[in-house]
Amino acid sequence: MFNSMNNIEKKTFRQIRYDAKKIQILESAARIFARKGFEKATVEEIANELYMTKGSLYYYIKSKEDMLFQCHMMALEMTNEVMGEVLKSDLPPDLKLRNAIMGQTEVLTKEFVVGTLRQQELLLPKRMLKKVVAERDKFEKTFFKILEEGVKKGLFEKNDMKIKGYAILGATNWVPRWYSLSGKLSPRQIGEIIAEFAVKGLLKSSVSKLSKE
Repeated sequence: MFNSMNNIEKKTFRQIRYDAKKIQILESAARIFARKGFEKATVEEIANELYMTKGSLYYYIKSKEDMLFQCHMMALEMTNEVMGEVLKSDLPPDLKLRNAIMGQTEVLTKEFVVGTLRQQELLLPKRMLKKVVAERDKFEKTFFKILEEGVKKGLFEKNDMKIKGYAILGATNWVPRWYSLSGKLSPRQIGEIIAEFAVKGLLKSSVSKLSKE
């Protein structure tokens, strides 16, 4: 029993180390992709930056395409986690939407996410791209549930909700394309600006008037 417990603890510790190293590799890959572009970057460069051999790198990652795929999936899983937590909260829909946008912006401005999302996911093989799209669809469905909740509770205008929703997603999803770590605004400030703009655009005029009084 005691030996068995030790094995579980050792396995857990090894898994933690493995996962930490894998994240380090993906973050390094994303930086190089951002600097050189996915097509020009090489596995050798990524291995050299981490002081690893190419062979040891392949213990964690199967290929360059696999690196890009896993970077995309890690970013999407983080945004889905944020969106899921917001949806489960007891906050009113307008505050849920605000927190969702701010949380998403926090994720989208992380250095490895910026480096990843500036690359064309269409470069991925179809089987990988299919999984990326499925994870993205999951995010969109959760996002629109927040908007639907706002409509049902009489906070948001019902008209053209789909167009407005995709306009908000377009604004947030474009952040990694122009965001700079050396910029004047913090991720939180950027999120607040987008959230304020988005929420005001969805609120019913009667609700908007009440908020000003």
